[in-house]
Amino acid sequence: MTRKQALQRAITLLSENPEYTEEVRILQEISDELPLTHWSDGSIRDAVEQFILDNGRVPTASDFKKRGMPPHPVIKQKYKTTLKEWLQKHYPVYKPTYEERREKYTQMFIEEYCRIKPKSQEAFNRGKSPETKGWQTVANYHRTKSWRKLLEILELPSYSDALKDREPQKFKVNFFLDVDLSCLNEPRTKL
Repeated sequence: MTRKQALQRAITLLSENPEYTEEVRILQEISDELPLTHWSDGSIRDAVEQFILDNGRVPTASDFKKRGMPPHPVIKQKYKTTLKEWLQKHYPVYKPTYEERREKYTQMFIEEYCRIKPKSQEAFNRGKSPETKGWQTVANYHRTKSWRKLLEILELPSYSDALKDREPQKFKVNFFLDVDLSCLNEPRTKL
């Protein structure tokens, strides 16, 4: 439990009794101003952990410029290291490798492809779920720019029958029967 969480719980408990109205007001002001001006190891970690609870992610270096976060020089002075190094050591963020991303996006593509059964790449991108990458992203991971080639590489069936979906072509043919072909029997002259 962070200091801010403990303070909020105390405020909640005290606010149930009208006799502590003034104390609740002052404690709420303190809670709003947390962390206080002195940055101890505990208050720094509380600020970071409160940020994680509030935002669902580890703060980036630019997040330390926001109100309620210890400034960069405090981290450098207190821990004798850069903010980036301190965050990596104490709050590491896992970054998937190229191969892990390729496998994940390919698997998501295959699942969506089988669910949608699209007749074209446009139909796939229209029907895919928001968290699934577009077909072009998956194609790039497989070093191709072609929809058909991607389906071939992943051994996926094509849901469009090229002959069935194609509009039949109509041709117009003109026949002329009154052509004078007598010139074909005349001897040719050399130039």
